[in-house]
Amino acid sequence: MAVFIDSSVIIGLINSKDKNHSRAIEVLAELSQVAYGRRITMDYVMDEVLTTLWQHTHQKEVVLDAYKLIRKTPDFIRLEYMTPLLIDKAWKKWKKLAHWPKKPLSFTDCCILSFMEKYNVKHLASFNSDFKGLVLLVETGT
Repeated sequence: MAVFIDSSVIIGLINSKDKNHSRAIEVLAELSQVAYGRRITMDYVMDEVLTTLWQHTHQKEVVLDAYKLIRKTPDFIRLEYMTPLLIDKAWKKWKKLAHWPKKPLSFTDCCILSFMEKYNVKHLASFNSDFKGLVLLVETGT
């Protein structure tokens, strides 16, 4: 069993000025329960986290901390990687699901959905309400 961690939760955790900072701490504490299993994310999410933190904080140390947390702390989160097969599945999913403005899913969102489907990951921790109705969201206040 595993729970997928989206960029919004990691950004909220790392950036103390993020509107979801307190909630991210609460969500991650909840996810430490055995019922959710291992925390997992993927390289595309790491890219979103690092890029967003750099754009919002302009603080290299914050980005370095996020990199270390995701890349060098396997007891916090396991980092997985997109494959060509998953990319193709995500592209098909994006063409089918993404509708502006009703369901403005990004390609990365569809990569997450494809990853979760392929590896049978049932829960997603995210502050992105666009995932509602598509997967089981860990209670994140959305």
